[in-house]
Amino acid sequence: MQPLAIAALGVVTVLTFVLYVLGRRYTRAYVAKHNAMPRLTWMFHRTGDPELEAPRRMALGLLPIYLIALYLYLFRP
Repeated sequence: MQPLAIAALGVVTVLTFVLYVLGRRYTRAYVAKHNAMPRLTWMFHRTGDPELEAPRRMALGLLPIYLIALYLYLFRP
C-alpha cells in the first residue's frame, strides 16, 4: 500500500468520526429547539441560529476534505 493511500485512509477515518459528532451535535440542538428531526440535507441549509450554524458550517467545511481523501484512497493506483 502506498503512503498516500494510508494517509488518505487515516484522514477518512478521523473525518468520519468528526462528521458523526458534528451531525449528532446539530441534531440534538435542532430537536431541542424545534421538537422535530432536521432535514436529511441539514448540512446544506442555513438556519440563522448561531447555535446550529457552528456545527453545520464546520461539517460543511470538512466535507470537501473528506471527499478528496476518500477519492485518493479508493481510486489512486
